[in-house]
Amino acid sequence: MASKKYKVVIIEDEPDLAEIYKMKMAMDGIDAVVVNESSKAMEVLKREMPDLVLLDVMMPEIDGFKLYGMIKADAQLKKIKVYIWSNLTQKKDKDHADSLKVDGYLVKSDFTPATLSGKVKELLQKIKK
Repeated sequence: MASKKYKVVIIEDEPDLAEIYKMKMAMDGIDAVVVNESSKAMEVLKREMPDLVLLDVMMPEIDGFKLYGMIKADAQLKKIKVYIWSNLTQKKDKDHADSLKVDGYLVKSDFTPATLSGKVKELLQKIKK
């Protein structure tokens, strides 16, 4: 990877899980910021202007699908790549994500911290080409 430090925002309501992924990404040269409350996500996204967002669907205040719509409706944020990051594996959930035209859908249980960090690096390299 180039010397540029990439920034990822992880919107995840399970703080321990998010911190584990954040630490692994930091070890791999990715600056990750964690947002545990979806109600604060827009503020953090505008402040951080990340290269990529990992967005959990099952959030207590604003669900991830609604938050995705808010991100894409915002002129400042709409070009940021947003990947749904969820354990929802039913076809209806993936179809809903497809209908919203999300940039990708990652199933949490398919990844360890190391494999997720590798996948994020791969996605960031594609984004920056």
